[in-house]
Amino acid sequence: MTFIQPNKKNILLRFCLILIVVGLMGGTFWLITLYNQTVNLNHEIAAAKAELDSIGAENTALNNQIVTALGDTDHLTAMASSDGLVIAKPQYVNAGQ
Repeated sequence: MTFIQPNKKNILLRFCLILIVVGLMGGTFWLITLYNQTVNLNHEIAAAKAELDSIGAENTALNNQIVTALGDTDHLTAMASSDGLVIAKPQYVNAGQ
């Protein structure tokens, strides 16, 4: 005598299919989220590089100003006198006195 149980096989097949579909949908949403995070990170890296380039340009300009100020003695003395600094011969205390 054979027993026909069509619903038992059908339930297992449906469970497997539902599990596969849920896994595929979850994986798809996870990949979309990962892609969006990667794109956002690339934009942030590009913005940071642009800011770093502008800071480097400002640093170069300041270095050029420093080299110009230190290389020109007339400009250096004018800058020192404008700040109230004077060139004087220092007097040291001798130990023998």
